[in-house]
Amino acid sequence: MGWGGAQVFCIQLCNELAKNPGYEVTLISMYDHAPGKHLPLSLVDSSVKFISLGKKQGVNPAFVFTVYRTLKEIKPDVVHTHLHAAYYCFYAYNRLKYPFRKVHTLHNLARQDAPLHGRKLLKYFFKRNIIEAVAISEEVYKSAVKEYGACVKTLIYHGSKAVQPSDTFAETQRLVNGLKNNAETKVLLNVARITRQKNQKLLLNVMRTLHEQNIIVIIVGGYVPEDKNLYNELVSQKPSNVHFVGKVSNVGDYLLCADAFVLTSIFEGLPISLLEALSAGVIPVCTPVGGIVNVITKDIGFLSGDISKEAYLKALKLYLNTSEFDIIRLQDNGKKLYNRKFSIHACASAYDRLYHTA
Repeated sequence: MGWGGAQVFCIQLCNELAKNPGYEVTLISMYDHAPGKHLPLSLVDSSVKFISLGKKQGVNPAFVFTVYRTLKEIKPDVVHTHLHAAYYCFYAYNRLKYPFRKVHTLHNLARQDAPLHGRKLLKYFFKRNIIEAVAISEEVYKSAVKEYGACVKTLIYHGSKAVQPSDTFAETQRLVNGLKNNAETKVLLNVARITRQKNQKLLLNVMRTLHEQNIIVIIVGGYVPEDKNLYNELVSQKPSNVHFVGKVSNVGDYLLCADAFVLTSIFEGLPISLLEALSAGVIPVCTPVGGIVNVITKDIGFLSGDISKEAYLKALKLYLNTSEFDIIRLQDNGKKLYNRKFSIHACASAYDRLYHTA
């Protein structure tokens, strides 16, 4: 339940599925919940039962028995795993003899989604039709077919809950306005964990070049202990037009205060933060990696030619020089695309159909 897009998606999917008559949804976290370290449980709807299993950090082979006992007690109709949780279900899948559906969502390009040993295990279960693999974007799907073969047949686009102002919106608006140079300052928002994958170093380099422009970047996201040195390096080297605010539970409020959503990742699956930005009418300016290329067209936002500083700087300048008329058109297109293809309702409906497919 750490602070990440896959975890947010998992919570939102559970909440949406729980609205279906006849559904009893249980959200199982391998690790005990730690406030501050993990997403707040207030995000989980009261109709969703939450269980944490107390796993310790690192590889823990004996934990498979905890998962087995838990699933044996619950006796689910469907087990839907995310990230590395699937590995700890394999023993239960082989031991539990009654029929139930097993689904695993691939949240990233196959080679980045799991280490080599994990991919070998997943391939065993995918090829024998024990687990249904689900890709979240066209690029993730193509990478999964390349890695696992034709046994991967299912693509369900990532979905997200539409952004709405929270009770702290006014406070967030005052904070953002206090960071702006003046009322005309454009706010570029980066919602991402501080890690080399998200490549905030590129964003800082570009903003250093654009220091005379009336724009600021706000970076919303925390970091895990192994990335503390990277965070310290970025903070010590950041230009004055870049601001770190850490991890927050009201990302939507920041999006509603932003003009553009900026993401400079080296690789991606299909970021939930991008979909939330579309729902809020925030213009995306991103690097062309993973499922991002399946979302951002010239009618939606701006893609750089590659992940170099020169290419991203060019894309950002194109956005900054776009007329107000075209900005409004892009915002409207983004909202329409979100409603048609990337809402959590559309996503949950697709999973509901998959769960009931023989």
